[in-house]
Amino acid sequence: MDKRIIKGNFSRCVESYEEHAAVQKRCAEELISMLRGGSYQDILEVGCGTGMYTRMLMGEFRGAGITAVDISEDMVNAARENVGDEGLNFEVADGESIGFKKKFDLITSNASFQWFEDIDTAFDLFRNNLKPGGTLLFSMYGPETFQEFKAVLGYFFGARRWLSSSKFLLCREVEALLKKNFSACEVTEARFCAEYISIWDFLKNIKKTGTRGEGLGADIFLGKYSLMELEKKYIENFGGIKATHHVYFCRAQT
Repeated sequence: MDKRIIKGNFSRCVESYEEHAAVQKRCAEELISMLRGGSYQDILEVGCGTGMYTRMLMGEFRGAGITAVDISEDMVNAARENVGDEGLNFEVADGESIGFKKKFDLITSNASFQWFEDIDTAFDLFRNNLKPGGTLLFSMYGPETFQEFKAVLGYFFGARRWLSSSKFLLCREVEALLKKNFSACEVTEARFCAEYISIWDFLKNIKKTGTRGEGLGADIFLGKYSLMELEKKYIENFGGIKATHHVYFCRAQT
């Protein structure tokens, strides 16, 4: 993934992200339920975005020291404003190359690792930043994400990896990398289906959440009439404008 593009996408949607990020919020809530009952004093959140998951962590682990990082300075500023900085340390940093002298009980992230360029190296880094017995817990997206849109694009423009989600790792690949780097791991899959009133509404949601990845490429132009044709085929094939969010929930221990 080209991080300059990814960073730009998210920086531009600071004001609109949380209003349109219903599935991402659902994933964050699932992570919190997986953490419930645990005891964590030093927490690192990677890819904090506007602070939606950060607020949940604060509510669940009152008094814990939380360090929240994001590659986008605009997102970090928004998170700081949304959350406040009492007991929190916000930093602009690339989650794949962070370096801290302290170690954490918990490193956690919601829906950001799919944008990493080298997740194997990142897992090695996280392991080294965890205390003995520490936990890595995260959600990330899989390659079936937006599979309906991918199929419709393929019908009109030919079979090709049109969407960035085509580059996302398979579940077994994520699990293999976790097993390589951690003593124990658990990976589960989920598929959430979101529905939209039109293909324009769907594409607006992608834009407003910054999840367009590297885009479709310069050789694809979706004008008014091509979008109408896409929508017609979409409804014919899937009975409406639906979008699968393919998500992995992963836990690993040092």
